[in-house]
Amino acid sequence: SDFFEALFGSMGGAPGGQRAHRTWTQTPRRGQDIEHEVEITLEEAYRGAVRVLSIDGKRLEASIPPGVRTGSRVRLRGQGGAGSAGAASGDLFLRIAVQEHPRFERRGNDLHTEVPVDLYTALLGGTVSVGGLGGELRLSIPALTQNGRSFRLRGRGMPALRNPEQHGDLYARVRVVLPQSLTDRERGLVEQLADLQAAPAGAE
Repeated sequence: SDFFEALFGSMGGAPGGQRAHRTWTQTPRRGQDIEHEVEITLEEAYRGAVRVLSIDGKRLEASIPPGVRTGSRVRLRGQGGAGSAGAASGDLFLRIAVQEHPRFERRGNDLHTEVPVDLYTALLGGTVSVGGLGGELRLSIPALTQNGRSFRLRGRGMPALRNPEQHGDLYARVRVVLPQSLTDRERGLVEQLADLQAAPAGAE
């Protein structure tokens, strides 16, 4: 008995006949990152936006900066999955999707749009209104402007994501709109113009 007591006491026991206790500690582990898609309009991408989100039961208010585009990711630090054993939480990444716009096409930070111009303004020149994302603009149309001609309005495009004070350009493409109908007098004047165009140079 002394032999077995000495043998097993040294292997599994502790001094004084008490069993030793081993303490297990959990390794700290950072929380998981989470990705969430957010859809915004082109106007919101131009001026920035705020979205109220509910992620895993948490209510979050997220600020989306100006200049984002489809595929941009906005990082919210510490708003992802919870960490374990006192470790930091993960991050929440908002993946941006910008909706298509009925009037503007975005190419990088430049915007392209079509501007209807009546026949008389295209022939004689004048000014037309262009609705930009930053407000109404006035565009000067020189006389004899051809259909499809583009005009560049510097600094009227989208803001740069990391430098919102810097903007791309707005390109306005002219679409000459013919009148829907003509009065007899208007038709007579157009016919006179056609005759003048058809007459040989120097003829009266």
